[in-house]
Amino acid sequence: MLAIALAFLSILDWHGSLYSRLAWYDSLMIITALEAQARDAERVNVFVDGRFLLGVNAALVYKLELAVGNELQSDQLEQLRYEETLQQAVDRAYNYLSYRPHSREEVRRYLQRKQTPPDIIEAALARLDRFDLVNDRSFATFWIENREQFSPRGGRALKSELRMKGVQRDVIDELVSEEQDETLALRAARKKAESLVRSPSLDFAAFRDRLGSFLLRRGFGYAITNRTVRALWQELKADAPEEEM
Repeated sequence: MLAIALAFLSILDWHGSLYSRLAWYDSLMIITALEAQARDAERVNVFVDGRFLLGVNAALVYKLELAVGNELQSDQLEQLRYEETLQQAVDRAYNYLSYRPHSREEVRRYLQRKQTPPDIIEAALARLDRFDLVNDRSFATFWIENREQFSPRGGRALKSELRMKGVQRDVIDELVSEEQDETLALRAARKKAESLVRSPSLDFAAFRDRLGSFLLRRGFGYAITNRTVRALWQELKADAPEEEM
């Protein structure tokens, strides 16, 4: 039993807290208590030889037929370890997703930064799939609508952003269109243009350079940028001579 416990500990060297909880075992592991967690009734704290071992899902306790007085077998311990590590990854992903939706690849990268083992990452993503929490189509729709409302971008910029977030190209091509770029460019540039024309010494050349650069950085094409700049100059500087443009 000691050899099994030591082999198990070597696997868990990245999981410091669980490692320390297992280090004191040098004899048979007898379950001395199974207690429901105060903050989560679906999870159970497992105690071995009077000391806390780890918390696991209650369904797993029933599945493994764990009971007070039983010896905790090596295969049961390994499954408990796996489920505890998986639950930790799922909880981290839930917390990450609570701030805003994320693409599947963003969640994967986040768990990788937390040094989560690859097999645990894939299992956590599969569990999130059951609740439709890592749906790239839904995420891309959210991202596009959010950009349109708060920070309009051209179609090219949106596609680039979504590709960087790991969304598949076919999903991007289906959801992102440049047909509304003209309207979006006007919306994106209006506030900036209004602030620029407050300067009485501003001429069209300076207005074009500064507003044009702003729109190009937002991913709008040259033709749409030029038309938008001229339209807003004419609207906001109605008394400007035509020859200025």
